[in-house]
Amino acid sequence: MLRFVAAAMFAIAVSSGSVPAADPTHEKCTCDLSRESALNNGASVRNATACWSTEDPDRQWCDITVQAIEGDNRHQTIINELVQLQNDPESMTAFLQRQAEESILSSAVPPNIEILNQARADLPALMKTFDMRTSACVQGFIRYQERKELFTGVDEVGFSCQVGNVTGWLRMSFRVGNVSFVFMVAPNA
Repeated sequence: MLRFVAAAMFAIAVSSGSVPAADPTHEKCTCDLSRESALNNGASVRNATACWSTEDPDRQWCDITVQAIEGDNRHQTIINELVQLQNDPESMTAFLQRQAEESILSSAVPPNIEILNQARADLPALMKTFDMRTSACVQGFIRYQERKELFTGVDEVGFSCQVGNVTGWLRMSFRVGNVSFVFMVAPNA
């Protein structure tokens, strides 16, 4: 498993004094950055095709774990699983839980971010709560890949998902308190 960790501190200073830092939104902590885009601050991975991020805006921190990079077979394996499981919410959730376990739930927590331990413990149950929504999001992602059919995203307390209109990336976010666990995957080329 490829692992790329990006811990980012976001601070903006102006001559008149300090301005509060920006939240590490998906624009600040991402692996679905378009090639022509550039971040002024934050963390991104340019050659990833699948990743998980953990974001804690209260601490202005994010961690990105790469699951697949351009040119390897892992991306196609992930896409094949999503296609195969799209109509089976329980199996889809189990697949995503395994991916989360491999990518984010087993890594060490920085000592100053203990709240992540509780959020990580709560993540599997939260994912199960949104199993129907997760399957619907994956179905929307697959329809976009196959027919360029636009998907209306979901934004609920605890869960959101979108399919990028420009990039076609699937982005699913599971929120435990203020901590977000985000699964991102590129469409097939």
